[in-house]
Amino acid sequence: MIQVIFNDGQACQSGELWQWDYGQVLEITGLSLSRAEVHFCLDGRSSALIVPAQITDTGVIRADIPNKLLESGRGIKIYVYVADAASGETVRYAYLNVRARPKPEDYDAPADKNLLRQVMEALSMKADDLKLDDDGCLQLLAQNELIGTRVRLPSGGGREIELRNNGTAIQWRYTDSNEWTDLIRLDALKGDPGETPEFEIRDGHLIAIYQD
Repeated sequence: MIQVIFNDGQACQSGELWQWDYGQVLEITGLSLSRAEVHFCLDGRSSALIVPAQITDTGVIRADIPNKLLESGRGIKIYVYVADAASGETVRYAYLNVRARPKPEDYDAPADKNLLRQVMEALSMKADDLKLDDDGCLQLLAQNELIGTRVRLPSGGGREIELRNNGTAIQWRYTDSNEWTDLIRLDALKGDPGETPEFEIRDGHLIAIYQD
């Protein structure tokens, strides 16, 4: 784990990152945010990877550092980003030092998780609704209360996204594509008694219907 501590706007790194590390977690303290993303950019590159952040009850922000960015031995720029349906704002910036080293012969890092896999892993067994915002963000709900982390789907250059229930899973696709992708299986969404409800898609929302 690597820590970045913000104090009076200044960022201080605690701990070391080495080339060929993997499974590393960034922990950010000193900010007061209710939601956030962390954008990771390899030094010298012009594009950044978006990683949803988890925020603890004590305000600590945690995000997985993409494994592939640690393979080059170059520093990593991080941008703490807050977005909603109307706006997006970079609120903090920091730089992570990465120390270069020889590649281990048996190096075999697991593949980085894409955004859909992160949404699926964030599901609670009590989740009963899924909201797709106008800006392409997914948010889980339980009895109309927000749970988990709000996740932005890949924009696809402004392409629209639609959802459907095929009877076994909630699926998504771009409206100009014929390929559907599973977002979450229906049997992973259960009510308090463990009963699996029926689901309908209404105006971009996943509606759970219990027979009782």
